[in-house]
Amino acid sequence: MSDLPEKDIKKNVTELLNWVGLGEKMTARPSTLSGGEQQRIAIARAVINRPKLLLADEPTGNIDETIGIKLLNLFEELNRHGTTVIIATHDENIVSRFPQPQMRLENGTLSIRPKKHAKAA
Repeated sequence: MSDLPEKDIKKNVTELLNWVGLGEKMTARPSTLSGGEQQRIAIARAVINRPKLLLADEPTGNIDETIGIKLLNLFEELNRHGTTVIIATHDENIVSRFPQPQMRLENGTLSIRPKKHAKAA
């Protein structure tokens, strides 16, 4: 149970649902949502209380690339605020856009790619 007043809880939920692109579905029943929408709701529910650790298995698997990037930006923001975020994915296109360190498992070999540094202007 949260210590926040009800109006603050509603504001936080509304803001997060808008962030994942589902603000207009706040009162929708789960059975009326698509698989991708249900996945985004599950992500919103997982991050609403800013957990210390977030494990995300294929968080972009059932959603389009635009929403996928938005979700990864959300994970990046959570990370900046102290959440350790671990993502398992096959989506190389989205992962390559983010500079965080990566552990990769390829052909039974685990390798670590350090954080990419921004290029100087």
